[in-house]
Amino acid sequence: MAVTVTPYENVPDPEDLVALAQRAESVDGEPPFSDQTLVDLRSGRAGVSCVTATDGGTLVGAAVVVPQPDAASTFTVELVVDPEHRNRGVATAIGGQLRAMVDGTVEAWAHGNQPAAQRLAELYSLSPVRDLYRYKRAVAGAQDVPLDVTLPDGVQIRPFEVGRDEQAWLRVNSEAFAQHPEQGRLTLGDLQERENAPWFDAAGFLLAVRAEDPDTVLGFHWTKVHPASGDGAAMGEVYAVGVAPEQQGSGMGRALTAAGINHLAEQGLDEVMLYVDAENTSAVALYESLGFERWHVDVMYRG
Repeated sequence: MAVTVTPYENVPDPEDLVALAQRAESVDGEPPFSDQTLVDLRSGRAGVSCVTATDGGTLVGAAVVVPQPDAASTFTVELVVDPEHRNRGVATAIGGQLRAMVDGTVEAWAHGNQPAAQRLAELYSLSPVRDLYRYKRAVAGAQDVPLDVTLPDGVQIRPFEVGRDEQAWLRVNSEAFAQHPEQGRLTLGDLQERENAPWFDAAGFLLAVRAEDPDTVLGFHWTKVHPASGDGAAMGEVYAVGVAPEQQGSGMGRALTAAGINHLAEQGLDEVMLYVDAENTSAVALYESLGFERWHVDVMYRG
């Protein structure tokens, strides 16, 4: 095995990294890279770098290092090892190269917080600082589907339109997630990369708008469908729900969440999942009141 450190422009094709991630996810049930990391890889974002592990020229492990634009000398790291090459020191070797390569604070995501990830974090003196919960609920045949969708007066829901709604959505998203370390800083380029992704479906990107001015976006529920993989059935996702600050407390967030769940149920899916920060207690309470139960946890380690 040879472990090499390379700048982004010299790493393997991003789709090779995606294929490696998919092999790992098929075994772990956990995606090793976030959607934003995949966007950064495919778009060639400046400053993104990788440590890759190869065995006889075959990619068997990789860590993606992404500098944070709003935190000087802070880097987000996500790491994956091919299931057939685990327990051979690959992750430890990558970690050693990362330690030599990164001059600053590392924030490493452990998706699923598997024991091997915990051991690696301890080895490199990283401490847990953030929990990202994953919740799940059944929808197919559930007695409470369709859920009630009660919107404020003068508000209606329509699907997102590519080429029309980008700027209005970006405004509401940045306002709704002003304190969120990832979602709130999405750019037009980030949005357009997602629009070009195979999973994107404008019909499942629901916007709450003023009835008399349908270009005024007040909130949204962006849904996503994860295709079936291996023995796992296709699953829906509450990808992102956001409400303009002036609409908070109006019940719009609950109505949009319900509308998106109903939409996913209509696609014939059996289950719907979502991510929510453990510290977002109001969102946790909302999702639990809608029948979601805690399923997994992703942990960020820092050091």
